Amino acid sequence: MQIIWFIIFLFASHFFALQIFRLSTYHRYFLPALPLLIGYSALVGWLLYKFQLHAFFLWHLGVVAIWLFVIARRNSRQAQLMLHIAGQDADRVRLMADSAAKTSQFYVYSSLVYLGVFSASFLWAYNT
Repeated sequence: MQIIWFIIFLFASHFFALQIFRLSTYHRYFLPALPLLIGYSALVGWLLYKFQLHAFFLWHLGVVAIWLFVIARRNSRQAQLMLHIAGQDADRVRLMADSAAKTSQFYVYSSLVYLGVFSASFLWAYNT
């Protein structure tokens, strides 16, 4: 039964994390969304501990990391397709390429912050 609760927790926490990622990957909203992302990832780590799902910490960390990587690959393919569709206009292609690169960069930052704060908050709760 505990694995069912973990799966529900995993999907729910990841769904809300991706909603926050939508804010944090926009260039001008990264810094304002960062406290929300940090607070949410700390909450997820604490809830994983509070719901007594200790055995699933590494599973959660691994599944979320893989899931975030898969989403990043999909977004990269979409960005390449948008660049291909942009055509021959050099200014438009350069603007789209810069935007896609910044979005990817902020997505990586958001992923690292989420995984790092989640891990730190779970380990802190576990050791106290």
